[in-house]
Parts: sequence; C-alpha cells; structure tokens
Amino acid sequence: MKMKLFILILCTLIQGCSKLDDYMLGKDNTPKPKELKQVKDKIKVDQNWSVAAGKASKNKEYLRLKPVVSRGVIYSADASGLVQAINKHNGEIKWSTAINHGLVSGPAVAGGYIAVGTNNASLVVLNQNNGKKLWQKKVTGEILSPPTILGKKVIVKTIDGRVYAFNTADGKQVWMAEHGSPSLILKASSSPVAMGNMILIGFSDGKLDAFDQQTGRVMWQRSIAYASGPSDVERLVDIDADPIVENNVVYLASYQGYIGALSLVDGQFIWKKPGSVYKNMILIGNNLYVTDSHDVVWSIDKRNGQVNWKQTSLKARGLTEPALIKKDLVVGDKTGYLHFIDAQTGEIIARSKVSGGISISPSVTGRKLYVLTDNGMLNQLSVS
Repeated sequence: MKMKLFILILCTLIQGCSKLDDYMLGKDNTPKPKELKQVKDKIKVDQNWSVAAGKASKNKEYLRLKPVVSRGVIYSADASGLVQAINKHNGEIKWSTAINHGLVSGPAVAGGYIAVGTNNASLVVLNQNNGKKLWQKKVTGEILSPPTILGKKVIVKTIDGRVYAFNTADGKQVWMAEHGSPSLILKASSSPVAMGNMILIGFSDGKLDAFDQQTGRVMWQRSIAYASGPSDVERLVDIDADPIVENNVVYLASYQGYIGALSLVDGQFIWKKPGSVYKNMILIGNNLYVTDSHDVVWSIDKRNGQVNWKQTSLKARGLTEPALIKKDLVVGDKTGYLHFIDAQTGEIIARSKVSGGISISPSVTGRKLYVLTDNGMLNQLSVS
C-alpha cells in the first residue's frame, strides 16, 4: 500500500505520467510554468493579518485540508495534526488541539462537531466549541476526503472503497458498505454528498453510487468513466471531485475521463465532454468552473457543456480549485501567488502573493479570503 501511494503522489506531482520512468531514473520532467505576464490590477487586494496555523508541510502531497469558516470562526487542520479555531476578524486563536497523528482530510464542521481524518486510518471527532476530543475510530484505510456530517451521522469514505456511518455523538458504527477499489488509484478522493434520503459518492473506478442514508444499502449505481489504455497509469479514472447536485442533476468529473451532467431522473447524461479533473469544481448560476489536471481553468455552461472560456496562461503552476469572491474567481498556486480571474471573461484581473506555496483553495466569506499556505500560515486578505 505504501509503495502504491508513493507512485500515485509522483503521478500527481509531475502532471502527466507518460514520462514516469524518466522521473524514477532521476530526470526531472516536471513541466516548467510559463513566466507570468504583468497584470494591471483591476481590483485591490490587501493582506490584513497572518497567524501560524500549523507546521510547514514536509511533502508535496495533495491533501484535502481546506479551512472552514463558520459563525465568525475559522476552523483549520494541518498535516502535522493540529486543529485550531481562529477568530476570523483578527486572527486570535480561540483554542488549539493537537491530534496524535498527522491529518489528511477535514475539517468538516456542523452541529457542534468537527471531524478530521488521520494518516493512520482513523476518524477523529472534536467538540466545536472547545476542541475537546470526543471520540476516535479506526477504519480500514485512510480517509482522504473530508468527512460529511449529516445530523446524527458522520459519513466517511476510505481509500480502499468502503463507506462508514458513525453516530456523531458517541462514535458507534451505524453501518458499513463496501464498494471496492482498483489496485492503482490517485491519492485524492471525493467526499460523500447528501441528496434527500440518499448519499452520492464517487469512487476510484469511475462509478457513482447512491446509498440509503439510514441503512447504507446501494440504491443505484452509474458508471461515469471507463478505464482504457495499456498501462495502469493510463487506466486511472478516479472520481476525486465532489459531485455537485442541483435540481435532479448531478455535475461530476473524473481523472482522465469526463466532465458531465447526469440526470437523476433517468440516469442518462445530459452532456459530457472529455476532461481530467481531480480537484473540486464550483457551480455558480449557469456556469461550472473547473481547474483541470493540467492547470487550465475552464468556464462551462452547465446546461449544455459548451465552453464559455478557458484560461491557459497558468499551466504547470500547481493551481488550486477555484473559489468565488463576489463576482470573480480566485486560484492559488504552488509559488504563493493568488490569481484573480473575471468569471465572465476568463481574464486575469489581479494578482497577489503570500509567503508560502498554496496547495489548498482559499476559503471565502464576503470580500475576505482566508489562505492556508504550505508553510503553515493562515492569511486573511480583503478585496475591494
């Protein structure tokens, strides 16, 4: 398992595994990013405060550790195992809890609880108000995607294709379902998404399953992408972006597969187009915004799959998934730049830099951005 994950990390890092053999032989074939063109800022970006929210990351893994903003508090989790509650206005730390193991996903915050996944295949749940650990449960594999808290249940998907439901209050297992997993997968994963009495979950074999929330029974299953190609790497079709559900339509994407809209009425695709995505998408109005695995940012019409625009000047910069701040998009990159993009035209309208690489998408409330950098600093920026 360790060797499998190591290879997958390399695949993600080099943004294209066709030259994996060269990389293993010591040749750095990472694509070189284009030199950034100077941008005349059309919006003003100010950096307000910065606070230590963990230790510097020692590796280049893609981890789902995006901070959550709730009721004036930012909840952050870092790879070293530190979970913190921070005042969103001034950066003051309200409480801090150290987990005994490193973290790979979370935090999920809801109903007075915080849930995180550890690198020793455990689910940890804390009290939202004071950070006290309430319970910890061992599962069969790492929880690479943030847990989903649904009332009295917390739902998690493990790297080996199992889905668990635990009682949120005491950690008792309610049910477990087994989907399975291919021998080679990306070290990334999509989270369970609630829809009515169902939970939608994408898996690493390109399938989307709908589970009954109460029992864990599989209600239906759809194949979204099909593995093809002579090598295991070419056959990767993981669904790693969270499905987005709106009006009986689910929007989803897979790695080396498709971006598409699936009708939940008849189970048929409304549209789909080739694409390779492993980071979350966002849906705003009629537009689906996507950062693909080659660091191209897309705007796609959700109704028919037509491409509105694509921004290609940021290739190989290690972009985050997009976030929306007012009417504009923002993506971070591995060198510490934030790139602001006009959501209507795809034009880059401003750029700002923080002191550390950005692997996690900014969290946004109003005109404020909260950016957790690879060196463990949480930054607040404002846009005007």
